[in-house]
Formats: sequence, C-alpha cells, structure tokens
Amino acid sequence: MSGTIAAIVGRRLAAPGSLIVMLLVLVGSAPDAAGAVAPAAPAWSLEAIDGRTVSFHDQLARGPVVVSFWATWCKPCLKELPHLDRIAGEYGDRLTVLAVSTDASKSVAKVAPFVRSRGWENLTVLLDPGARVQELLQVGPAVPFLIVFDTHGREIYRHIGYKEGDERELEAVLRAAVDGEAPPHGEAPPAAAPGRPDWAETVTATDRFEYSYDTDTRREIFENWLDVAYRFGDFRTGVMLNSRAPSEEGDRSNEIAHRYFEFARGDVLIRAGHFTGIFGRGLVFNAYEDRTVRVDTRLDGLYARYEGHGVKAQAFSGTPLAADVDLRGLDLEVNPLGGLQVGVTGLTYRPDDYVDPMGRVHRENVVSGRIRQNFGWGDYYVEAGAKTGYDYDPFDDEADFGRAWYGNLNLYAGAFSASFEASDYERFEVVSRADGTTALNQPPALARELTWTLLNRAPHTLNANDEVGRNLDLLYSGDDGLSVLLSGADIERQDGGTVYQLAYASVASGRRGDFRLVGAFGYQDSKGLRQTAAAELTWFATESHSFTLQAEQQHVRPEGSPAIDPGAWDQQWFKLEYEMAPRWAFAAIVETNNKYDEQREPGEGSGPFPAGQISWSLPRGGDLNLWFGERQAGYLCSGGVCKYEPAFAGVELFGTFRY
Repeated sequence: MSGTIAAIVGRRLAAPGSLIVMLLVLVGSAPDAAGAVAPAAPAWSLEAIDGRTVSFHDQLARGPVVVSFWATWCKPCLKELPHLDRIAGEYGDRLTVLAVSTDASKSVAKVAPFVRSRGWENLTVLLDPGARVQELLQVGPAVPFLIVFDTHGREIYRHIGYKEGDERELEAVLRAAVDGEAPPHGEAPPAAAPGRPDWAETVTATDRFEYSYDTDTRREIFENWLDVAYRFGDFRTGVMLNSRAPSEEGDRSNEIAHRYFEFARGDVLIRAGHFTGIFGRGLVFNAYEDRTVRVDTRLDGLYARYEGHGVKAQAFSGTPLAADVDLRGLDLEVNPLGGLQVGVTGLTYRPDDYVDPMGRVHRENVVSGRIRQNFGWGDYYVEAGAKTGYDYDPFDDEADFGRAWYGNLNLYAGAFSASFEASDYERFEVVSRADGTTALNQPPALARELTWTLLNRAPHTLNANDEVGRNLDLLYSGDDGLSVLLSGADIERQDGGTVYQLAYASVASGRRGDFRLVGAFGYQDSKGLRQTAAAELTWFATESHSFTLQAEQQHVRPEGSPAIDPGAWDQQWFKLEYEMAPRWAFAAIVETNNKYDEQREPGEGSGPFPAGQISWSLPRGGDLNLWFGERQAGYLCSGGVCKYEPAFAGVELFGTFRY
C-alpha cells in the first residue's frame, strides 16, 4: 500500500508533513497492541426528537450501546438506519441504539418528521446540532459514523461510512457484546494491573488529512488536522495541530490551532480556551467548525453550561479567531410543563469597525425568545429576535436595528408526516466575518440539502440581513419499504425578489428481491433555472457485494441580463460503484455537458470528465480514500454556506485515522 501511495504523491512525499502522514497510515491501520483496552467514554446527554433528555451513561446501565451519527441529507446513512432499527428490535432491552443526528440548524427541523414517517420505533433518535458530542467523541465530518460501547463504556468497535452488507460485521460484534464481554477486535481484556495509573487509558487522538495535486496547474495542497484529547477524572484537555504545506489559500504553517481545558462534574461543565456552541437553533449564536467548506467560527475564552432539574443554561465570554470583537452571551431554557420549553437568549459585543472619537465603548446587543412544545401528533418551534446597535451613519436612522423570526410546525399521522418552516431575517447578521468570511450566527436556512450530486450544485448562501423564506415537506413511508418525499421551498429578499425556489419529489421502492430503485426530480431557481432528473439502481450480488448505478441529468439556464442571454446547456453525472463490505469500495464516475466555449468557466475543459475513487475502511474506525481524474467547476454548500470549487484535474488522497 505504501508503494502505491508513494507513486501517486510523487517526489514531494519526502516533505516532513507527508512523512508524518505515512507514519499515521501505518499506525492507524495496524492491529491493536496485545491487551490494549479503549478508555471508558465520558458522560454526555442529548435531547431526543420527542423533547426528553437522554443520558448515555443511563443507557449503558441497561447493556451495550450502539451510537450512530447520521444526517437526513446523507444517502449512505439512510441505507444503514433501517438495519440498525431491525437490529435494535431483535435485541430488545438488551441493547440500545442511539441514532445521533448531525443535522445543523439548517435541517434539524426535518429530523423528527423524517424519522416518524419511516417508522423507526426501535431507535432512540437524538439531536446534536451544535456538534457537542461529535467533538467529545472525535467524530469526523464524514457520516455515517458508528461506535459500539460495551457495558463498561469502553469503545469496542468503530466504523466510518456504510457499504451494503456492513451490518453483518456489526451483528458479529454485537453477538459477542450482548452474550458476554466484547473485547476489542476479539482479544481478551486484561485485568487492571494493581496501581496502574488512570492516565494510561485516557488519551485519544484522531488525525484527518487531505492531499491534492492538480496536473494542469501543478499545484499541490496538503492539510492535516490532528486532534488529541486527554481526560483525567473530571478534567479534560485537548489540542488540535493544523499543518498546511500549503493550504488551499497558499499559506504554509504548523500551529496549534485549537486548545482547551475543561472541568465536568454532574450537570456542570466549565471550559477555558476554544469552544463552539449553539443557542436554540442558531438564530443569535452558532459557533461551529465545518472543514468541508473551511468554516471555523469557534471562540477563544470561557464557556460554562448547566443541565439539570428541567433547566438548561449556557454562558460565555470570548473572541472569534479572526475578528477583534469581545462577545458575551447567555442562554436559558426551562421546562415549566410537560413537553413545553421556553428559552431566552442575550448577546452583547463591541464591534471592531467603529472608533469613538471620545474613546467610549459602544456595544451592540442581540436578544431573542423562543418557545417549543412536543405533543403526540406533532411539535412546534417559534423564535423571535431583535438586534440593536449604534448608528454610524447619521443620514440612515434604520441602520442600527435588526429583527428576525423563525417558526417550524411538524405534524404526524401514522406513515404520513408534514413539516413547515417560515423565516424572516432583516439586518440580523452577528459579527459578519468571525473567521474572515462567515458570521457568528447561522439562522435556519430554508433551502434543503438533498442526496443527489447535481441538485446540490445549485448555490444558496444564507443572508441573515435580507431573507424571507418558506418551505414544506410531505413524507410517506409504507411497510413494504416504499417511501415518498415531496418538498418545496421559496426564499425571497425583503423587496420580494426571488433568491431561491425548489420543487422536489423522490420515490424509493425499498428492496425488491436483489434490487432497489430510487428516483427523483427537482426544479430549482437559483442563479438560473435548473431541472434535474435522477435515478439509482442497486443490485445485491451477494450479502456483502453490491453494484450501484447512479445517473443524473440536469438542464441549466443561467441567469443573464436584458441585453445578454447566456443560453442553456445540459449536464450529466454517472457513477458506477462496486462495494465489498466491510472494507472496500471502487467507483467510476463521468461527467459530461454540451456547453459552448463562452459558457465555460476560466480553465474549464470541454469534457467529458472521467474520475475514479478507491475507498478503504480501516479496521479501527479510520478510512483512506484515493480520488483521481477530472471534475467540473461548481459550488459546494453546507449548512447555508457555499464555497466555489474551480475545475480540477489530478489526484486527491484523504483519510481519517484513530488512535
């Protein structure tokens, strides 16, 4: 394997950063040392889709626990979850399966109706929109991500991604875990040595890297993120080493980008250093990291949280990484009645773009209130906020005031679910460039993230200063595996101008013998009109080998001007994938279009654009991926933030390793 990687990466592999990665590959894929036992997992709790709080350690008291991280827009996740629901039903009270949704503020409202319509009654579905538990367990950006804990809270199995048939390896692990004690990778756990220090089993590390080489421009990019955490009793500390040699922006550095120290006991947590967090659904405050689109709005300062006796409270004082702004925030949520929750948020900060002639400190303030309730046949969430500040322009009396509100209503009736959202944001962006590009708040964006490649290339960047939106989802799932989704969205500016529109329908047949078929159609108005038809056919050759063919066709008419008509074009995307569970996947991809020269982006070829990918799931919860070929220019969007990706031809190597 190392010879193959060396041939791909080339002579620059001798660079220090690349040598480190090679060592990490060897260590991350090596078998466990004899007698090694994973440390017991820390305590954590999250809110379930029915509004109750679920404690991880309370579930451990009942037996082994499976924790699966997933998202509504993740196609492999939606293939894995039915198997997890079946497995949970077979084991009953002897096993708990926690399905932790990683959907952020943009799509968290869709989780409950999606799950209710599918009828997954054996899963305990939790919400982690602020990625709190994802950071705690060092879960990477790739989902699905599955971890199995034994009754002592020790991690005995970890797996990234899902291939048809992966559930067979999981079932083998669970048979051992439920019948007795499940040792890591089949080895007998040693008895604790007398006097052995606790710190010997409390260090965890996860490494993620991305390498690319563009054969046209001869440009090389290498980035590496090494997260190391150390826990001793009630204390926990960690650092993240970020290496760029160089980064996408061209800079070179090796630095400790994040560091923290925290104390957690019972219902209280106090943290000093870097931290992320979310108040409500992000209307006022949502500090987060998304390495896919290079967003990092975490703060540096002091953070405290209390959760207990029907009260949830958060408070912080901190500064963003790329803005000289001091912020202080407070969020309080109480549960006065069963199913009813009321919350208030306050945020104050000193802006860095104004200097008072008298040297006085001017602060801007943001407040919001919210209410939500879960009941047997539905749930709702409503939040409204106001933003005040100093008027720096004496000729504009309204520049110092902003307002926002957001509402969500979900209804359930057997196999049917409906979800409606509405929003109205005006001058409500908080600290516009907290990391150099992204604001510190991310109110729910009502443009959906879908499970198809071409449909997700229609960009919509959330604008908290000028946006009015509505969306509606209707869902149905039958006992025979048939599922239907109808979705519509309409987003405008305050003056009524259209920003984004969507009409979408998808139908999945469920498995019929050795085959499964999924089809979809979408209409989008986003910087032009797009009409997309897509289909996916899977053939289950054996229990662990499958072939999947995915085909997408999109008709594009970009926006122009009264004097210029840019014309229309068609583009196609095809993928044939062969999966060998639980380790290997091979994919062949090709993109085509009929653009003429004036419609192409600078540096974009005429096509076709062939590519291939080889993925290897490592035994201890890591993965290694090799991508090679060409792809078109386009937008990459995540959580309402879009990043333009230029056309590319070359090689990419990326992966995750767990230690």
